[in-house]
Amino acid sequence: MKDSVRIAASLRETGHPVSLRQEGYVPAMLYGRGVDNVPLKVSNLELTRVMAAGGQRGLLELEITDFAEDHRVVMVREIQRDPVERNILHVDLYQVDLKETLTTDVPVQLIGEEQATSGIEVLQHGVRELTVQCLPVNIPERITVDISELTLGDSVTVADVEVPGEVEVLNDPTDIIVTLVQPRLEIEEPEEDEDEDILLDEDREPERIGEEEEEPEDEPRF
Repeated sequence: MKDSVRIAASLRETGHPVSLRQEGYVPAMLYGRGVDNVPLKVSNLELTRVMAAGGQRGLLELEITDFAEDHRVVMVREIQRDPVERNILHVDLYQVDLKETLTTDVPVQLIGEEQATSGIEVLQHGVRELTVQCLPVNIPERITVDISELTLGDSVTVADVEVPGEVEVLNDPTDIIVTLVQPRLEIEEPEEDEDEDILLDEDREPERIGEEEEEPEDEPRF
């Protein structure tokens, strides 16, 4: 494929993922429609390079080094990360058929933000990704939305977005992508006057001496 991002991987034995990661590899699994699952391992440095080149979205040309001339077109389907250190623990690669439509999410990129928010207005974000359906070769890297002409109170919905004719957007057309709003002003609550909590001597009830207090009637319990 022209201008595609390439990723190299090799076969691995299942199990022992911790020792594999200690050796500098990330466990991976290749699967797809009509394809047997193939356990792979990818160099951590190789995977970092691919992710930096935008390989998390779009098509990748996978080369399995154990097999000569074995090149497959894949997409990153899922990435598992360590919840604390955010290191990649596992990656799923989906082998695609270039003649078969698929469904994937594409990020929305806003342009003209400086013009739209030149005053006190701020952007209230809604949908940040659009779910599209198309052939693999037609998957856009991003969908741009021009918001430079927005005025206060204006919104951009999914129906307002322009996409190539070969791409179908599956989101609800009424979903809001962004709205230009006025910032909320934080109202400071007045501080309570500590003196108000102090009762003056004349406001205090006089102490009853020698009078027996009436016992309250028992209240019903539920």
